[in-house]
Amino acid sequence: MSIDKFYHLFYDALQEIYPDSQELENLFFLLTTHVLKCDKITIILKLSKKEKIEDYIYKKLIKKLWELKKNRPIQYVIGKTSFFGMDFLVNEKVFIPRPETEELVSWIIQDHKKNSENVQVFDLCTGSGCIGISLKKKLPKIRHIHAVDVSPESLFIANINSKFQKEKIFFKKVDILQNLISLSILKKYPVNIVVSNPPYVRISEKKLLHPNIFQYEPFQALFVPDEAPFIFYQKILSWIKKKFTGVLVCVYFEINQFLYLDFIEFMKKKGFINLEIRRDFQGFFRMIRAIYYQKT
Repeated sequence: MSIDKFYHLFYDALQEIYPDSQELENLFFLLTTHVLKCDKITIILKLSKKEKIEDYIYKKLIKKLWELKKNRPIQYVIGKTSFFGMDFLVNEKVFIPRPETEELVSWIIQDHKKNSENVQVFDLCTGSGCIGISLKKKLPKIRHIHAVDVSPESLFIANINSKFQKEKIFFKKVDILQNLISLSILKKYPVNIVVSNPPYVRISEKKLLHPNIFQYEPFQALFVPDEAPFIFYQKILSWIKKKFTGVLVCVYFEINQFLYLDFIEFMKKKGFINLEIRRDFQGFFRMIRAIYYQKT
């Protein structure tokens, strides 16, 4: 089969699932560049020349096409995703990093790029490790980055990603809801960054998600009970107040866009100040920054 015929087969098979033609085109190039091990320009040239696909390549493409037809996310199909221009290994044990989270990381970099020498970072609910690793890559003067997650499988993937990116991150298995208080602070730094993209989607909001999210991505990385939507943030803020005195703590959270007003009030009541909320690229209020400082 020629690659242009596979192109038409790909579109016919998936256009009902992905009606946005731009999204479908992106999926096509993500898949073909991965399987053919080349860049997008090469694929475009192959399409224009109607080049033949070798049988073993065609079989690989068809197998992965049917995975996509079953709503399996492209990142799991090819086993990786791009975040901040870097490749990160992902599988069904790890939540797929999103562009919104890139924006959160960009905010942190913007705030601390001029003075990151005496900063330590706590990346809570690290998942694939994308936040902590990206911060270390972009702010190499940061002394320590501690990344925690409840899932051993996630930590295994995150550790591989850190080694692949050649960045030293301190990983630890911690259940934020049960024993975050056990996470020790190695040394007092004048500035501390606490960043988290924890589960925040209410069970009742499941119907709003694309099927490929709730069918394949880890449930525990996505959902919280309707009656306790801030349960992870509650534990994190309590930990900050118990552990940090006499130092500055800059807190960055990704949040549920439907609850941003409630969340602002929630953080104010906890004693956090200088709150700033930002929209993501879709226009939703998705990110918040706050400061905590408690004198000794």
